[in-house]
Amino acid sequence: MADSRQTLIRSYLSAAVLVGLVLNLAFGWSWADPVAGLVIVVFAVREGLEAWRGDACTTPVSALTGERQVEACDCC
Repeated sequence: MADSRQTLIRSYLSAAVLVGLVLNLAFGWSWADPVAGLVIVVFAVREGLEAWRGDACTTPVSALTGERQVEACDCC
């Protein structure tokens, strides 16, 4: 679960960088690249806050595989 979430986030970040570079190259919008950087900062801060709070992974692996039921306050 965590690996798939990381892959999805990395694809969003790569897309933001690519869009910023393409807009800069195609239209000469020099502000597009810094805006893409701000998008990356928003994602990074959000992910950091989730990890700080412990919200990054709230379901234990054994519950995902069906080995046991999820209990209150379970953590990976």
